[in-house]
Amino acid sequence: MIDFLIIYFRVNYIKIITSIISLTFLGLISCTSQKVNQSTTDRLYKKSNNELDARYTIYHINDSISQLFYEISNEVLLYKKTDTSNFFYGHIKIQLDVNAEDDLSAISDTTSITIIDRQTDAIIKQLSGSLYFKLKSNFNYYVNVNVYDVNKKTEYTDNLYSNKSSIESRQNFLITNSRDEVLSSVYYKPNDFVYIQSVRNREKLYEVDYFKPKFKLALPPFSVELMPKFNYKPDSTFSVYETNGKIELALPAKGFFHLKTNMATKDGVTFFVYETSYPKIKNTEQMILATRYIMAKKEFDNCLQSPDQKSAIDKFWVEIAGSTERAKELIRKYYLRVQESNKLFTSFQEGWKTDRGMIYIVFGAPNKVSKRKNGEVWIYGEPNNPTSISFSFIKIINPFTDNDFYLERSELYKERWYEAVDMWRQGRIYLDN
Repeated sequence: MIDFLIIYFRVNYIKIITSIISLTFLGLISCTSQKVNQSTTDRLYKKSNNELDARYTIYHINDSISQLFYEISNEVLLYKKTDTSNFFYGHIKIQLDVNAEDDLSAISDTTSITIIDRQTDAIIKQLSGSLYFKLKSNFNYYVNVNVYDVNKKTEYTDNLYSNKSSIESRQNFLITNSRDEVLSSVYYKPNDFVYIQSVRNREKLYEVDYFKPKFKLALPPFSVELMPKFNYKPDSTFSVYETNGKIELALPAKGFFHLKTNMATKDGVTFFVYETSYPKIKNTEQMILATRYIMAKKEFDNCLQSPDQKSAIDKFWVEIAGSTERAKELIRKYYLRVQESNKLFTSFQEGWKTDRGMIYIVFGAPNKVSKRKNGEVWIYGEPNNPTSISFSFIKIINPFTDNDFYLERSELYKERWYEAVDMWRQGRIYLDN
């Protein structure tokens, strides 16, 4: 059994180099990597793909059937007239393609629905519903969700991991609010109440472990320093009871709450609680903390210790941008990446603090993403091009989340890292995609 009590980071020297021989070798590596069981997409994390504000929840009903709940904002959808009436209609198609984790090249099930939505006085609203699809027990899957805006002729893609190897994993539990609305978010606000139910689990008593937020941001990709070991030692523990088929759970403080469904493996359902503004960055201290990746340590300390933090962080951006107007654009683009990192990569720490968040903020969205059974590879540039750079992220198996990945670090990343940071510090945006 995988020891989830200790999350370790190993250093694997990826061949990213400055010499012609090493660059050629990297090209050979990327050629042979195509034989690995994987699926590849060129838009998964890109800005244009993430314009669609969509959330999804997978819920396992029984050993063969699962349900996908969706909530899609219509803000970027195109509405137009389809007849002689005065009404405008949105037209979208949602298609699910299911791949078994052990064979990502083959589709094991597919299903789709079409939604025709008439525009009302509430111009911006949520389109919500669900659809059923087949997932066999004892296996894990990737579920590709493709939303196609028929009027706009634009497709948006999301890739969901589904764990159906145990009846005790998170997706066997449905999370709702007091109005019985399904909650698709993985993060919550302090003082939220959630309600938990499951048709596959009927225990009357559960223990909940609470962990205070105390995780550091990601180290640079060339760092050989090992991250601190994470031991499963909660700051406090309490019990909750099922009443009328539901468990009510209060989330009073920042940190994360882990409702254990298996005492031996610590499997269960986790709720990550952040600031009320999350995933957005709303206050000055958050701005300074999230800018650490492109700040020198002295600059960072001076900003944090300044009696006027707002003036200090503004001065930093104006100095590297060269003008107030240019600084505003840099600030908008940089913190938008921070926000997107929070949406995409949140686990038991904020998305911007994770390895993938760090790379996403500094380098931008990758040109290609290859999903593999044990992780994913990000490629900047064209595959097999010796000047391209790739980052390999290994999936961590732990009881809290399926969204925890660590970067295989190497000192050989140092030159490319400083090149990207230097572009920001010259007032230019690295790979604005």
